Amino acid sequence: MALEIGSTDGEVTLRVGASFLPEDASRIHELVERSPPGTHVEIDFRRVRDCHDAALSQLARDIVAARVVIALHGTSQHQERVLRYLGVRAALAARPA
Repeated sequence: MALEIGSTDGEVTLRVGASFLPEDASRIHELVERSPPGTHVEIDFRRVRDCHDAALSQLARDIVAARVVIALHGTSQHQERVLRYLGVRAALAARPA
């Protein structure tokens, strides 16, 4: 599990390591739940080589239900397809970095 977390006023930046596991999605969920409404959360997937669909499912639930603004960067086509299937707008999953 490798998730680097940085934050400034009103913005949180997360860099996912080589693997995106359900444990990482759970950490993101906890962070999103603790963040004030309107917080911007940037999640960088550029280093991910191994991504578990179960982790994407957990992340999709947070994106769809979030009180925060979540932007994803560096997602693969497969990750984008899974997220779309789970109800995440394609534009959100495919934002350029």
